[in-house]
Amino acid sequence: MREGAVVAADQMTVQGVYLPFNFSFSFSYSLSSRTFWPSYSGRACVNLRGTGSSDPTWWGREIRVEMWNAYGVDTKVGPTVRYSVNGTYYGYCWTGLYPYHEHYFRLTKDWGGSNSVWGDGWASS
Repeated sequence: MREGAVVAADQMTVQGVYLPFNFSFSFSYSLSSRTFWPSYSGRACVNLRGTGSSDPTWWGREIRVEMWNAYGVDTKVGPTVRYSVNGTYYGYCWTGLYPYHEHYFRLTKDWGGSNSVWGDGWASS
């Protein structure tokens, strides 16, 4: 697996990394990122852009991003954020994360069944 790739559900997971890291993504339903550890500030930011889709009406659609604490039983942390799939970078920072606990973010979409969406971005503290 290359550096910066987001982990797909059917791929082998990778050991957690520290922020920042770059990523690219392609998924049909949902996709979880590599795991990472927020710093003592308990903050993590995700900037991403959706650059394409196999759905012919993808322009103006949105994908959702959720932040998860992977320590013990996975628990969702903070709000679900919507990102427009229009080729523009958008960012959001989650605060109140558990410092030095493994976390990951999950990308999901709610349209078009198995149609894929792809793009790139980065995660930082």
